Parts: sequence; C-alpha cells; structure tokens
Amino acid sequence: PGAAAAPGAAPAAAPEPGRVNNDAGGFSYVVPQGWKIADATQLSYGQALLTKAPAAGSEQAPSDTSVLLGRLDLKLFAGAESDNSKAANRLASDMGEFFMPFPGTRIGQEATALTAGNMPGAASFYEVKFTDTGKPNGQIWAGVVGNPPPDATIRSQRNPQRWFVVWLGSSNHPVDKAAAVTLAQSIRPWTPPPPPPVDPNAPAKPADPAHPMVGVPVPVTNAPPEMNPGG
Repeated sequence: PGAAAAPGAAPAAAPEPGRVNNDAGGFSYVVPQGWKIADATQLSYGQALLTKAPAAGSEQAPSDTSVLLGRLDLKLFAGAESDNSKAANRLASDMGEFFMPFPGTRIGQEATALTAGNMPGAASFYEVKFTDTGKPNGQIWAGVVGNPPPDATIRSQRNPQRWFVVWLGSSNHPVDKAAAVTLAQSIRPWTPPPPPPVDPNAPAKPADPAHPMVGVPVPVTNAPPEMNPGG
C-alpha cells in the first residue's frame, strides 16, 4: 500500500475532460461536444481547426461549418485593436469577407461580453443574407479573449496574450452561439514544457551516410575519366 497523503494536502486536480493543449498557439481549450480536431497545417490563420462530427449514418462532415482558434497576433488586422470589442468586430468583419466573399447584406448583428478565467473578452455575431437567393444565409461568430498588449511596440506584439475563436456556419448548420461562448471562455494560456536537457556525456549520433557532415572525406567512385589524376 502506498503512503497516505499528508493531512490537509489538496488532491491533485483531475484533468478536465476534453481539454487539449495547443503548443503552437500557447493556449488550451475544451473541444465542444460533437466536434473533433482536424488537420490545421494548411490554415491561413490560427493554430487549431475543429470540424463537426459526421451525422449518424454518414461519413462526411458538413462542409459549411467549422471552427478556427489561435493567437490574436498581427497576422490579423484585429490584432492591432487594443479594445477587445473592437477586435471582435474587426475579426468578424474580416473573416466574414474572407470566408464568405459573396454579395449580400449583414443582418442579425449581436455583441456578447466574455470572461475566460480571469481574462476579459468580447464576441461579435452576424448573418449574411446573400444576393443569390439560392445560397443559404452565412453565419459567423468571432470571439476574442485575453489582455491587449500594453503598447504597440514590436516586443509587446511578438507574443500577445490574446486568443480568438471564429465559428463559421450557415442557415443549414447554424452557429451554436451558446457553445461558441463556452468554447471561447474555456481558453487558458498554456506554456509547453521545455525540451529535456541535452546530456553532454551522451555519445554522438552516427553521421547519416546520405548527408555527410562538412569536413568528412567522402570517396569519389563515379568521377568522369577527365577528372581522374594522371597515372
């Protein structure tokens, strides 16, 4: 039997179900029920992509709804806004034009205050009624959480402590605004652990024969005749 816990010792916090760490973006979040993490390597913006799980009896996830998450840096114009409400509005506007570049009219605009742990935040939502009546209305919800950089210097903007959620949907697969709020408010800063220290006494790795190191003599066995030294 193991040793009993010291009197008064707090039990270790159980891992939160569904919480995942995103090393590239420096944050963690709780994946909404019914959604799954997708390949984010091709993202233009953000460091995480969520797609809706396929409906029962289907293998194909709906293509008109997805969620992007990431650090709000200067790759996005919204990152230059020092006010979270203005940043959320700018993010929703810019992302709407990027993902829904069709003529239409914005309707049903909403604003929401957010709180992620001890971080303030704000969100903006609207629909787009497209001129082409054959297209279902587009929907976008954009949330920003965190503390704006203290100033506009490059140093402050290099590693901003603000993150965003962009939830895209349509009238066929509407944005779940309550789930979007819960997702944004689940964001927490995350610092990945440092890599293990290098052992100075570890033996050197053998050189890869296909990529010899500079300074290592490599015998030439297929030189053309004119390069061979005269005998």
